[in-house]
Amino acid sequence: MIPDDLPADPCVVVLAFRQRQQRDVDDWVEALGGTPVVEIPVLGTGWRMVRGWIEGGMAGGTPEEVQSRVWCTYAPLKQVLAGLGETGHRSALAAVVRRSGEALVVFRGPPSPGAVMAVRAALARHG
Repeated sequence: MIPDDLPADPCVVVLAFRQRQQRDVDDWVEALGGTPVVEIPVLGTGWRMVRGWIEGGMAGGTPEEVQSRVWCTYAPLKQVLAGLGETGHRSALAAVVRRSGEALVVFRGPPSPGAVMAVRAALARHG
């Protein structure tokens, strides 16, 4: 369920399933320096009806320079997780994915030095 119109192939995406995971998302963006990152808040399909309200609130609280990299998705959580080979949504996920949906590497939670190196290596190897 990763969008196929990602800005690069492969691309780093960081998915958050709860508001409290935003700290991990921000830490990934900072740890990856100038590497383009797409932030994907994953909301269940039940939230589609109030999509305008949610996205309006998010835009109001998100700096303008960040808004272009935040792509909300309203999809079944199990389907999104299965596409990344994951089952739980208690932690944010950072992944290097291809436009085809193939996940090259996936990490849970905040970035570690080893995870950041693996992300950079996957981008270099497949980019």
